[in-house]
Amino acid sequence: MTSTYPHTAARGHLPPPGIDLGFERTVPRALAHRRQVGEVFVTDSAQGSDDDFHLSFQIPRAHSLWSDRRAGFHDPLASAEAARQSIFVLLHRHVGVPVGLPFSLQRISLRVTDPQAYAHDGTSALQGYVHYRVAERQGKGSDVVGMVLDGVMEVGGRPAMTLNAVLAFMSQEDYDVFRAFQRGRKPVAEARPTPARRLDAGLVGRENPRNVVVGLPERGAWPDAGSGGGAFRCLLTADPHHPAFFDHEYDHVPGPLMVEGMRQAALAAAGRAGVPAAPDALTVGCEAAFLDFAEFEADLVHEAEVGAPAADGRVPVSVVLRQFGRPVVEGRIDLLPDAAPRPRSTARA
Repeated sequence: MTSTYPHTAARGHLPPPGIDLGFERTVPRALAHRRQVGEVFVTDSAQGSDDDFHLSFQIPRAHSLWSDRRAGFHDPLASAEAARQSIFVLLHRHVGVPVGLPFSLQRISLRVTDPQAYAHDGTSALQGYVHYRVAERQGKGSDVVGMVLDGVMEVGGRPAMTLNAVLAFMSQEDYDVFRAFQRGRKPVAEARPTPARRLDAGLVGRENPRNVVVGLPERGAWPDAGSGGGAFRCLLTADPHHPAFFDHEYDHVPGPLMVEGMRQAALAAAGRAGVPAAPDALTVGCEAAFLDFAEFEADLVHEAEVGAPAADGRVPVSVVLRQFGRPVVEGRIDLLPDAAPRPRSTARA
């Protein structure tokens, strides 16, 4: 008995002629800022012009986090995580940014352009291609201190997502001074996290309770006098040993965890607002501005407010994450409650 395995993904316009990207192995884990090989999703990369970069990715079908959702669709945020890792890879492998140099995502924006690109046939992994273009560089002398990237993604030969990321770079010494200054301005020593119980997994589109990252105060009352107005409020309640969110040590709450918290807060808020089948809604957009580092020692409160549906059925949910009463992240999650898989058109091989 013989079996054949595809070595490429269905192709649309990515990558362009002359650039071949494979799926045989992942890139070295240090390039993707991962400790575990199983958490590396980027499989190959190549540089076009000075400011153009092409990468391929694949998400394992049995991944404990990214496969934990309803049947019928892959999770677009799984491909967003691959796109995030792709930024690290292109910076280290092609731009010359040293591994270990501190830098942060200041702002991210993504929009799913074709939800049907994420339709899951039940047997295939989520894989595709990302193209990034450097839209802007900010320099200080000969050093690059900031960068803006514009990206597009194809899945199954179909345009799937557009992306934008704003990056900031600094030396390790500057980072250490900056973090010490930040923490010194916060009442970290007096902070006491509020005991919380996680929301039911089914309310936030999960099956495995370990993948639930938001909850409500155990005693049913909020310890502060603040109010989110008409917004739904919940607390970050993530497992600090979660293999995906805490692949390695952090000195602050990691950005991907906060984005997942935004998504789950949005799903719960949509359900409470009466959006049909809200827990099963497909995440088709995300914007997040990271205004400050979030500390582990204190509550991180999510405030989510559901907006009016757009003409295409997308439901916008504004989400703010607050710590010590101040916004840490501000953004929006777009949900598509009525997504249903349709037959795929034939893609160019």
